[in-house]
Amino acid sequence: MSAFEEDEYVGADALSRRTKLTEIRVDPEKWETLYQDMETGDLWVLDYPNSHLHGGGSPRLRRKF
Repeated sequence: MSAFEEDEYVGADALSRRTKLTEIRVDPEKWETLYQDMETGDLWVLDYPNSHLHGGGSPRLRRKF
């Protein structure tokens, strides 16, 4: 059973939940990092969808379907 109840997390919650995942790949041009939940095999993407804001805005962690 995964520790993730939702399909998307934002801000500090996204960063906190990211620590439970394994980093797979980083794309610095897109400001995206691909992670995997080793318990379930689910893939997750950490990105910054509001890149026009200072520092890229709040991080978003979303399940990749």
